This record gives sequence, C-alpha cells and structure tokens, in this order.
Amino acid sequence: MTNDVRENVIATGTPLFCDLYHLTMAQAWFLDGKANETKTSESFFRKCPFGGSYLMAAGLHEFQQWLNNWGFSEDDINYLRGLKNQDGTPKFREQFLDFIKNQKLQLTIKTVKEGEIVFPNEPIYSVTGPCWQVDMIEASLLNIFNSQSLIATKASRMAMASRADGINRPLLEFGVRRGQELGGFSATRASFIGGATGTSNVAAGRFYNIPVSGTMAHSFIMSYENELDAFKGYMKASVGNTILLVDTYDTRQGIKNAIKASKETGIKLMGMRIDSGDLAYWAKEAKKIIEEEKLKGGDTSLFEDAKLVASNDLDEYAIENLIAVQKAPYDIMAAGTKLVTAYDTPALGGVFKTKCYMGEPKIKIAEGKTTIPGNTNVVRIIRNGKFEGDIIYKANDEIVENGKLKRNITSYTIGSQNGKKVCFEKGEDAKVLLEPLMENGRFVNIVENNLNVIQNFGKENLEKLDASHKRLSNPHIYGVGLDANLFNLQQDLIQAHQGR
Repeated sequence: MTNDVRENVIATGTPLFCDLYHLTMAQAWFLDGKANETKTSESFFRKCPFGGSYLMAAGLHEFQQWLNNWGFSEDDINYLRGLKNQDGTPKFREQFLDFIKNQKLQLTIKTVKEGEIVFPNEPIYSVTGPCWQVDMIEASLLNIFNSQSLIATKASRMAMASRADGINRPLLEFGVRRGQELGGFSATRASFIGGATGTSNVAAGRFYNIPVSGTMAHSFIMSYENELDAFKGYMKASVGNTILLVDTYDTRQGIKNAIKASKETGIKLMGMRIDSGDLAYWAKEAKKIIEEEKLKGGDTSLFEDAKLVASNDLDEYAIENLIAVQKAPYDIMAAGTKLVTAYDTPALGGVFKTKCYMGEPKIKIAEGKTTIPGNTNVVRIIRNGKFEGDIIYKANDEIVENGKLKRNITSYTIGSQNGKKVCFEKGEDAKVLLEPLMENGRFVNIVENNLNVIQNFGKENLEKLDASHKRLSNPHIYGVGLDANLFNLQQDLIQAHQGR
C-alpha cells in the first residue's frame, strides 16, 4: 500500500521531526567546528510501566522508515530560513543551512528487535556518528520507541490476562476514538505486536494488514422504534457478522431480543457484546437465558453457540478478575481507552544519553540518574529455555560465540546495595540483544516488517520469561547487572568526578 493512506513525518523522513534545540545545537557545533566530532548516545528507560517488570520493544520498523527517507527538503530549508529570533534576526545562518541541506546520514546504529523483552537501564538503541546527527534523531527515536513500546507492553499484559484460565481468548483493540494520535495508526500497530488479534480501526487495519473486527453501536439501535427491529435489521444486513450489542436499554431483555431476532430471521446469532453494568453477572445471565431458550425447542443451532464479548474500559486487571476470579464465561475481550492511551502509565520516560565523546566514555552523575558510561551492549543468559538474567557490557568486548558465553562473567546487579555479585560461567547459553541496523549511514540489516512474525516473536520471548516476572501485581524483578569491567569503569568515573 502506498503511503498516501498515512502521509506523515515517518513517510517524508523530514529531519524536522525534532526539537528546536537539536537544530540550534547543531548550528552551534557547526560554527564552532565541532559538527563532525563523533559521539555515541544510547536510549534506555529507568522504570517498567504499569507496575510490571518488563517492557516489550516496538516501533523499530517505522523508525527505520523515517531514517531511510531522512534528508532536508527545499521546503524544510525555506521554513528554517524564515524562522526569526525575538529581535528579528534569522534564527539560522545561511552557511549552516548550506551545510545541512545536502547532508546524508553517517550514523552507525545498533538496536534490539521489535518484540524483544527488555528491562530498565539496558541500551535499546546505540547510535554513533557526527555529534549533530546523533542528536538530530533523538526526538523521532524516542517518540516512536516510547509510545509503541508502552502500548505493546500494555497489550501483552491484557492478552495474558485474557488467558488467565488457560483458554486462548482473542483480544480486540477498539480504541481509535479514544486515541491521542490522528488515525490511531501507531496504537493499533503496537497493540497487535503486543498480542491483540484484531482492530476496529479500518484505516490502520488496511495499512498494516491487521484483521478488522467490530460489532455495532447504541446509536444504531436507537435509530429504530424498538430494539428487536434494530437487531433484525442489522442481522439481515450482516449475515456472518451478527454480533449484537445488548445493553442499550435493559440488558436482560436485550439478550432475549437478540435470540428472538435470530429465531425470527432464521439468521445465526454469532455473538452478543456487553458494554456496561456488572460484566460478570450479565455474562452468566446470558448463558442462563440461552439455556432456557434451548429448552423451548426449535432450531437452537441459530443461537446456542453465540460468543460473548466484553467491553467497557477493560484493562488487564479487570480482565484477569473477570476470567480468573469471577469465572465470567466470555469468549472475546475488546479493549479501547485503557489500551491505546496506556491509561495508568501514559508515558514511558525513555531517554537518550551521551555515552562516549570522541572515543572517551562519558557519565552523568545525578541522584537516581547516574548513567552507565561508554558504548555498551547486553548479553542475555538462558537456562533451560528461560531467561536467567541480563548483563550490560562494553560493546567492543566480544562476549558470545555460537550462542555461548566465551568467558566467565562477574555481574554487579544494578540497584543492589554494596554491588551484589552474580557469576555466570563460560559456555552458558546466551544471546546478544543489540544487533547492527546501520553502519556509516548504510543499512546492513533488514528489519522485520511482518506484524504476525513480530507478534509471534514477542509471544516466544514472553514464554521464556518466568511467570514470576509476569504477575500483574508485585512481579519479581528481573536481574540486570553490569559486567565487572564496565562496573569498574563506572566507579572510576564517579570517583574522578567527585568534587569537580
């Protein structure tokens, strides 16, 4: 499909997908002769969202699309040329505009895959190149990564809650009207990566090849003289998609009217959606009413297999309670507002920090925000098919060979008092998380774009994460540490900066 369905900054690749200070700093570096000095910056997050203990990475393919189209157009340059300071002078000088207008990216980028499970303080993206270009991609990288990873993680939690009793229920994303982005494309994409099986968002469904699904609105029912006529009219027009909304006036009567409409039209009732009230109670009542209607005889095949769909501001906690605690007999979960807005954690807070400048490791020292210095990567230890722990290490240290640790590792757990040590032995199963995406401005890796493949990759990763880390409440915190070499570098730099 062409990009005219979703024409935006991702499609155009405009470098103006940035904050103003990225451009003013770039100009200052250029005028000071520093624009082509190299640095490495890395993105990471400090706290898992939703009170959980993991994050599902998402957004990489769309970030790559933007990088692939990156470049200042004449319109971009003319816009910048027209910007003025408060005193009326040009905000950008002509020699700077001449410098940037023909520039191509010269960056080297490593990143984790979409659908990977990641944890606080680990590098998700590592970007090296001319300092002005490294900073110029910060806003787009964080905008795409933060929002899509947040919603993918929320969807994964809802999808797991939908299976709380071991039954594989579909999770549908119904949030386009409540989303905070025009068209809701990113939220729909991220929801699918996290585990949603379909969307009500037709444009996004078309663009991303995601199955579209939906029922009906109260407005349709209210346009008829009575509910029964509304149901019959809808069923005649929607054979094969006859899921009726039964709570417009009186839910019990609505359930009965849905069955009656099926009987009178001879059209199979595919399902009933309940969108208000005590969802568990009404689901159980629906099953009772179906059984009562079956006792009356007639062609019960028209309605006896009707699926029950739950909606109404669902989140993972409500879903888990419905399924695991109240044993509500729902077949499908439909989530909107609290999914696409990441309702209880509306911002991830991922950051992009300088780690090296001209080959020298850099560190930010602040209470609660001390960074890990240098160009880094992450190795994940795998035992008996499960994720055992992650170690952040110096990126130039080749630590894994043929899926095994090349040497013994002593890891200092991040956040532990007195530098708690964990040891891993040479030969343990392991994988490196950050993989090359771009080298000196040239793509060296094809990023997966098939959302079904990405979704399955995410599911496989979650299966390798112990259940204790996936609990909705009070999850066990996954272990992330620093390799001894990196830990010692961090401590040396902290000591060197004390008192400065």
